[in-house]
Amino acid sequence: MKNVLNNDLITSWFTLTHIQMNVANTLEANLQEKHQLSLKEFYMLLFLSEAPEQKLKLQQLESMVGLSQSAVSRLVSRFEAKGCGALQRHACDQDRRSIYTALTPLGQDKLDRAQGTFKEILLEAFPDQQVEQLLQQMLDLKQQ
Repeated sequence: MKNVLNNDLITSWFTLTHIQMNVANTLEANLQEKHQLSLKEFYMLLFLSEAPEQKLKLQQLESMVGLSQSAVSRLVSRFEAKGCGALQRHACDQDRRSIYTALTPLGQDKLDRAQGTFKEILLEAFPDQQVEQLLQQMLDLKQQ
């Protein structure tokens, strides 16, 4: 019986990750097509918009975006190279080794437009009942 429960839990986990991968791929494709943003760039803009004063140290963005220090630095550099004026970098006054990345009004506008696409894709991808049922099944299996 325990083996059956473990198999159900594993199957539910694979189903959930499959759904997540498909949605992430759809988000990536639509953000690229409609807003010239990668999913990681969208996350970066979103986290910056939610931060106090709309700025974060690069080290803070690492864990939030899920990238290494060098990958975040490259992400910010590539985004700045696009020349859209969405971000502004400056040194931290207290610690010259730290770099802040701040969201500009242009960046906020870009994020606002992309959020519409992001929400639209999520609403299409997640029929209310399907995901809720899957998550509930996983919780039920875990509690048994």
